[in-house]
Amino acid sequence: MNKRLLSIIFALLITSLGFAQNTLQKAKTGNVQAMYTLGKEYYSGVGQIQSYSNSLIWFERAAKKNHIESLYRTAEFYEKGLSINKNERIAFDYYLQAAEKGHFASQLIVAQWLEEGRGVEPSIARAFLWYRVCAERGEPLACRKIGNHYTYGGLIDMDHNMAKYWYEKAIENKDEEAKSRLAYLYVIQGGLAPNYAKANELNNELLLKHHPLAQYVQGIIAMDYEKNDDKAVDYFLKSMNQGFDEAIYRVGIMNYYGKGIKQNVEKAIEIFKGLDKEYKKEVDFLIGNAYKKGFGIEIDYTKAMQYYRSSAALDNPEACMEIGDMYENGLGVRKNLREARAWKQRAHNLLNPKL
Repeated sequence: MNKRLLSIIFALLITSLGFAQNTLQKAKTGNVQAMYTLGKEYYSGVGQIQSYSNSLIWFERAAKKNHIESLYRTAEFYEKGLSINKNERIAFDYYLQAAEKGHFASQLIVAQWLEEGRGVEPSIARAFLWYRVCAERGEPLACRKIGNHYTYGGLIDMDHNMAKYWYEKAIENKDEEAKSRLAYLYVIQGGLAPNYAKANELNNELLLKHHPLAQYVQGIIAMDYEKNDDKAVDYFLKSMNQGFDEAIYRVGIMNYYGKGIKQNVEKAIEIFKGLDKEYKKEVDFLIGNAYKKGFGIEIDYTKAMQYYRSSAALDNPEACMEIGDMYENGLGVRKNLREARAWKQRAHNLLNPKL
């Protein structure tokens, strides 16, 4: 190696060291940008000897001075447990501070964590507000999430035209699942004007990837448009086996009533047990009915009462009426007309809430 080249390398090293020392001095005197730069250098090992613990020290110092990117980077350390004990509560607090200052990635994380209950008590309402912030700038996942809220209602009024608008925005930004979500609106009862050809076109991409939503949509197309029950059941089962709740519910109902397949109430009950709590109010009432009335299985008043009570606890007026009937007629319980009247009154109150 010639002397000129060695001189150049040496000069570069001296210059680099000078920059590093200058950055350190600035950081020590409170320069926020220098703190952030040191955090990055210690993180990457470029400009400083790699050290997650030193990186966190400088990111956190800058974060305490409200440096937006440092708030985000500090949150990542606590989320992933880099050089420190993992703590999602602290991570969420930092992500939230960054989100409130307009940090895009943090805003989406805050929405997701509020929805999932990571590091914070779950709040669908707060999550919706943050998803809306993200959706307004075209973030595809957020657009799809807003579309889902308009599809199912609950937190906001159901509006399938608004759902279509947000799904189309998600599709414009390359969100694949939004295509099947929009296809779903074209095939469900009470959705958009039925358009099975459009639904089939939208659904095809995810169907090739064996996505459970796409399989469920294709099952509806097969049943309602193609009138092919065997094909529909095949798609519903594929979707159910991937844990898609609507498919689980659909297959359970088909077994319960014998629609498209041979009736098997016992199998339906087992399938219903795999559903999330949002379905519990309805399916527990159906199970209670089966046991009370001997619908496809032997009468068992004790089990009927158990499932009716579970459904009634979720404010199902029909379940309350059935419990009242069981007390009135002494079915599996000691006859008690006062108790019967109380349950029927509760059913009436649920059906006619005071304004």
